[in-house]
Amino acid sequence: MNMKTRFIIVLSILVMVSSAFAGEKEFGKGQLFLTPQFAYYSYAPNFGVSLEYGLTQNIGIGGSLLFAFWSDEAFDVKISESLITPSFDIYYHFTKVEVEKLDLFAGLSVGYSIYSYSFDIGGFEWNDAGSSNIYLSPILGIKYYLTSKLAISLRSHYSALGDWSGMGGELGLSFRLK
Repeated sequence: MNMKTRFIIVLSILVMVSSAFAGEKEFGKGQLFLTPQFAYYSYAPNFGVSLEYGLTQNIGIGGSLLFAFWSDEAFDVKISESLITPSFDIYYHFTKVEVEKLDLFAGLSVGYSIYSYSFDIGGFEWNDAGSSNIYLSPILGIKYYLTSKLAISLRSHYSALGDWSGMGGELGLSFRLK
């Protein structure tokens, strides 16, 4: 079992167990969070940002925008690829967790993967849009608050639908703007 699979299993158990506790919450209605993040999925490292608004005491809505760029070269062949993934996200925050400074949540991300590539074979180059399409990804996450306005955010994704399926994780700093 690889490290990503272990992480997702542990995070899933934390989220399931957390609903049995009761206490004060770090997430709430009317709050706004901006999270710059670094992500790694089964195909390449990503970087981007997400935004979340507290619609109710437990439900947050928002969006994410991630970018991935990678390339490879062998013999006289060069390939460069890019993937841009904007999404709409909805989260349920488990506000009955008794651990201070902790926010556990689960959610769903619906977006569009915009993939393109460029080949260069001995000076002959061509570009293509590749396999861009809609994707659907369940999310499990946790935030740990360092201060009342700053948290470390960790989210795991499993792409259930779309050409860019795979598992991944995102690490970021979440800033409470409001």
